[in-house]
Amino acid sequence: MTRNMAPVDEQLFLLMSGVDYGDPGLRRAFEAELRYLLEQDRPLRVYLGIDPTATSLTLGHTVPLRKLRQFQDLGHETIFLIGDTTALIGDPSDKNKLRPQMTIDDVKENESSYFAQASKILDPKKTVVRHNSEWLGQLDLSDWIGLMSKFTVAEMLTRDNFRERQRRSDPIYLHEFLYALMQGYDARALECDVQVGATEQLFNLIAGRKLQEDAGQRKHVPITVPILVGIDGVMRMSKSTGNFIGLDEAPVEQYGKAMSIPDEVLANYFELATSLDRNEVATTIEGLAAGKLDPMTEKKRLARTIVTELHSEEAAAEAEAHFERTVQRREEPEEMPEVTIRSGQTLIDVIVEAGAAPSRREARRLLQQGAVTVDGQPITNSHELARIGSRVRVGKRRWLRITAAND
Repeated sequence: MTRNMAPVDEQLFLLMSGVDYGDPGLRRAFEAELRYLLEQDRPLRVYLGIDPTATSLTLGHTVPLRKLRQFQDLGHETIFLIGDTTALIGDPSDKNKLRPQMTIDDVKENESSYFAQASKILDPKKTVVRHNSEWLGQLDLSDWIGLMSKFTVAEMLTRDNFRERQRRSDPIYLHEFLYALMQGYDARALECDVQVGATEQLFNLIAGRKLQEDAGQRKHVPITVPILVGIDGVMRMSKSTGNFIGLDEAPVEQYGKAMSIPDEVLANYFELATSLDRNEVATTIEGLAAGKLDPMTEKKRLARTIVTELHSEEAAAEAEAHFERTVQRREEPEEMPEVTIRSGQTLIDVIVEAGAAPSRREARRLLQQGAVTVDGQPITNSHELARIGSRVRVGKRRWLRITAAND
């Protein structure tokens, strides 16, 4: 049974915007395939898989999530796939070294809030949630042998990261080859029409097309989107490198991190990390490139947009006021987290326990750089004791008030 979907050209323009394959020929081919599917005037089955390799999603994850939301808004069937089995290996697509292996308990703990975070972008009422353990966990040895017989070692070694590791004589482990097969089997198990992923995952998506064809299914259309650079403006956004904006972070933290983004990657963020009208985004990017728009003004608009989309307009306004007061005017915030200390605790202990620094090493580095102040005075002594009643600033955005001792 067909439904009256939006006009094909209108859908195609939106769905192919921001899509990148790294090859014009591939884009033309996959766009033609997508057009063919859209002309059938039916809801397509579209999925995006994310492995729970960390406790929270980042702004980088919203890039493919926003693309999935576009399909959702156009009336297509959307599946949010939690890769609870693939996470046990870890996608080697973005790594030039072996990923640390996770345990089943690690995966379960990490995934506990994944869909809630993804629902900041997706409409939960229109989203089907699946786990790939539903089918991958049912495969026996003969199934795996059959899957592995579809691919050659030479095919696997065409991947850029594997080829680079081989060039450096770095080890490549057999279990890493399985990841593409597992993600490919996801597409086959879901019998999807479209799979959304990152540009670096194109190899895995192509593997899915091969397995679908082998099973007598129509090959799905890969829709791949670029990687969001981290707030350092250099490396890809990742929790492991610390250059991220977390979807579960407080509005003040998200706003402050967005304001630290280098001017030269503002266009990247407007295009990939917001749901602003595409024509408005294009005008902003052109204005920044031509020097007609003020980067600071646009950066504030970007930060407000990010917080508004992940929280609310009210939260964005409060976060902006906090930033202007504490960072631009260097005033103390009206409210700050209170920390209870034990007698004899050092300032480093308090900073780490309060979560203002991820480790003692990082807290010590911040002190040495003069990035920690107590009651307005820079502190560089790593043995400095915490003082009851003092106000501590860590970096530009973190504030703590030490209120009482608990002996």
